[in-house]
Amino acid sequence: MASRESVRCEKLRDSFEGREAIYVEKGALRVRVSNIRCNVGARRIDATVEEVPTPGLAGGLFHGPRRNEPLRWKIGAGFLTTFSDHTWQAGYGAWSLFFAPEIVADLTNLAANWPIELDAWDRYDRAHRFLMDRDAYAPSERVFPD
Repeated sequence: MASRESVRCEKLRDSFEGREAIYVEKGALRVRVSNIRCNVGARRIDATVEEVPTPGLAGGLFHGPRRNEPLRWKIGAGFLTTFSDHTWQAGYGAWSLFFAPEIVADLTNLAANWPIELDAWDRYDRAHRFLMDRDAYAPSERVFPD
């Protein structure tokens, strides 16, 4: 019989593999999440995140000199990671992912109309406020409960 943790890992992977999301970590980007891997014994989940270039986003941490290709990196989360039907968070205040299609579409459309001269941190603030105003931080459950 599969453990609770294995079932939750499978649910997280099935819900988010290959999907677009808004990635927030001292900045905001539209991304696609792939290669979600769960190690129940180590109480860890890893994934690959690739930027979907989006006008207006990429403030904060992601602002600065850029190559002509989308950013791509790996994320990981340990025993504190949480998820809901539309969110996945590291669980210790680092990164958060928001998968609800209306959140992704509405923030993408909103960011496209931000002034070009808007400061990188102001872009991040606006994105964060948008998520808070939309109650995007849904109640969630831990993948690896104690």
